[in-house]
Amino acid sequence: MPSILYSTTCYIKNDLYNLSIYVDNNEQNFTNTQLTTDPFELTSNDIPIDSIVPSLTRLRFEPVIEKKNTNVPKEIILDHLLSVQQTNIKPNENRKNFTDDGEINNINITTASSVAQSRRTSYTTLNSVISEDTIPQIPTTRRTSGLGRLFSVQSHMDSATNLACKTLIKLSYVHVLNSIRWNIKRLEIEVDTEDIAERLQLNLNLCLSTLKQRPHRLLAFVNPFGGKGRARFVYNKSILPIFEEANITVKSIYTERANEAKDHLVHVDLNDYDGIICVGGDGMFAELCHGLLLRTSQEAQLNIDDPQINLIRPNLRIGIIPAGSTDAIAFGTTGLNDPVTSALQIIVGETLSIDIATIHNEKGFVRFMAAMLAYGFFGDIIYQSDKWRCLGPLRYDIAGFCQFILNKSYHTELTITLSPSNSPQSVLPSSNVNGEVETSIMPSLQLLNTNTDSKTIGNNQIDNSLKVLEKIVLSPSEFCRKNCEKCATEENHDVNRTDSPLQITREGKYTTINCLNMPCRSAKSRFGISPFVHLGDGTFDLILVKRSWRTGFLRFLWQVANDGRSIEDLPNVERYCVSEVFIRPIHTDRKRRGNWACDGELIPGNEIKIRIHRQVLNLFASGIQCDKVEEYNSIKQKQKTGCCRFFRSRKRKNPKHI
Repeated sequence: MPSILYSTTCYIKNDLYNLSIYVDNNEQNFTNTQLTTDPFELTSNDIPIDSIVPSLTRLRFEPVIEKKNTNVPKEIILDHLLSVQQTNIKPNENRKNFTDDGEINNINITTASSVAQSRRTSYTTLNSVISEDTIPQIPTTRRTSGLGRLFSVQSHMDSATNLACKTLIKLSYVHVLNSIRWNIKRLEIEVDTEDIAERLQLNLNLCLSTLKQRPHRLLAFVNPFGGKGRARFVYNKSILPIFEEANITVKSIYTERANEAKDHLVHVDLNDYDGIICVGGDGMFAELCHGLLLRTSQEAQLNIDDPQINLIRPNLRIGIIPAGSTDAIAFGTTGLNDPVTSALQIIVGETLSIDIATIHNEKGFVRFMAAMLAYGFFGDIIYQSDKWRCLGPLRYDIAGFCQFILNKSYHTELTITLSPSNSPQSVLPSSNVNGEVETSIMPSLQLLNTNTDSKTIGNNQIDNSLKVLEKIVLSPSEFCRKNCEKCATEENHDVNRTDSPLQITREGKYTTINCLNMPCRSAKSRFGISPFVHLGDGTFDLILVKRSWRTGFLRFLWQVANDGRSIEDLPNVERYCVSEVFIRPIHTDRKRRGNWACDGELIPGNEIKIRIHRQVLNLFASGIQCDKVEEYNSIKQKQKTGCCRFFRSRKRKNPKHI
C-alpha cells in the first residue's frame, strides 16, 4: 500500500480535492500518519527527508465529487515536477456586491457615523456636555423576506471570503504527449490559509531537493547562424524562459566563429557548471563533443594520437537544443527535433550514454565521430557544396544532383573487425562482377530471418517486403529506445572464452562508404540511413554501396529517403555491425581520390581507421520512448505502381550456411 507522507485539502477550479504526497513502494515501511486523521484535515508533521524516494514519490489529486470531464491530472510524478511558487491574489475592491446584506449594513454604519460626527460638531458650539453624551445613530437594515433571511448568513460568509486574499500554489510540471513530445502544464491550487500554503510549498521543495540528477548551473553555446538564423530566436523566446521558471542559472555564449565553442571548453575552467548546452545543429554538437572529450583526454594525459587509446567519460553532460537544418543527433536521442522537449529533458536531468568513435589517419588523430563518417558520394557533396556557400542550403541539393550525374566509384580495401557478440555465423566466399574473390559475411544479429519471405515460382519471385517490414516494426529489440536492453547489457569479459574478434576484408569499387553511429534521421530521411544502429552497445554500422548503374544508386537514395529499414535488401548494398574498420582507398591518380567527411565536415587523410568507444559521452536525453514504432512511422500497405515501379526493394536470396 502506498505510504502517504503528507496530505491536505485544496481547491482546483473551485472544486474540492484531496492532495497527498506519497511513495508508491510496497516494500518500504514508512509510517502512514494520514490513515489515523480526518481526510479533510492537514497533516501537521513535516516530511522526513529520509522517507522520500525520488523515483517513487508522486502527487495525487482526488476529487471529493467525481467528475467525468476535467483537465486536472490524477497524479504528478516527482521527476516531472518543475517548480513550486506561492502567490497571494487580492480581489478587486472596487467591485461591490450590493445584493449582500453585509455590504448594506457596512454602508449604513458608515453613513450613520458621518451623521453622528456632524451632529457632534454642531452640538459643540452650543453645549459641550451634550456633544459628549451624543447617542450614535442606529444603523438601518433592508427588510428581507423569509427566504432572504434564510440565506443572509451564507451570503455574508461568501462576501467575507471574496474580500479575503486568495492563497495559491502554482505548480509547473512536464506533460508527456504521445509518449514522445514533452510540454509544460501549469496547475493552480488554492488553499485555506497561508500557513497551509507555506507548509505545502516547503514539503514540495524538500522533495525537489532530493532530485540530485537535475542541473542547477548550465553553460550554453548558441550558434546565431544555425538553422537559417533561427537559433537565437528559439533560444531567447522559448528556451530561456523555461530555464528561468525551473530556477536554473544559465550562462549564454553566442559564438562568432567556427570552433569557438571547442576552444572555450578546452581552455576554460568548467567546475562551476553542471552541464553544457548547445543551441544549433549537428555541427555545433560536434564542436562541444570534440572540445569536452579533448579536455578530458588532456587532463588524463592520454596520447590521443594512439589509435588503440581508450577514452575516458567526461563528468559533464551535453544537452542539445535542436535549431539546425537536419538535427540528426536530436532525432536519434529524443525521437524528434522539438526544442521544448529537449529543454525539459535537460531540466529533469535525463541521462543517455552514447558511443563515440575516434578517427585516425596515417599521421595521427583527426577527430571524434558522433553520427556519421562518409567516403565517396556524401563526402563529395560536402566538398562541392563548400564552394557554393553563397547559395545557402540549396547548395546541398545542387551538389548532390551533380554527384549523382557523375556516378563516381572508388576502388577501396576495407578491414572490418566485429566484436565477438556480433560475429557472423558464417564466412562465405563470393565473386564480384570482375571475377575477383571477396570475403562476405552475413551478420547473425542484424539480419532478420527472412528465408521464408520470398517464394520462387518458375521465373517469377513474389516480393513479400510488407511482411518483412511488419516483422521489423513488431520486434522492439531491434530499435534502440529508452532502457534498451542491448545497450544496458554489460560487456562480457569471460576469461574462459577463447574466440577473438573476427576480422574480414572487403575489396571492390564502391560509390559510397558510410560509417554510422546513429540512425541519422532527418526531414529528408524518414527512418534514417541505418535505423537499427544502437547508441550505446559498442558497435556501429558500416554500409557499403557497390558500383552500379545510376538507376541502382537511385534506388538506394530512394530507399534512404522513404524507408531505410530494409536497405540491405538492395542487391548493391551491404551492411555490417562492426567495432572497428580500416579503410584504404586504392587510387592510381589524384583525380580518382574521394573525399572524407565526418559529421558534415571535411577531414584529411589517405587511410582512415575508425574505432568505437562504448558509452563515453553522457547526454541530457531520454532516448526514444515510443512504445510502438508503427504509431509514428506507419507502413504504407499499398505498394507503389506506375513509373516508380523500379524503386521497389528486391530481396536477395540468403546464402546457405556452410
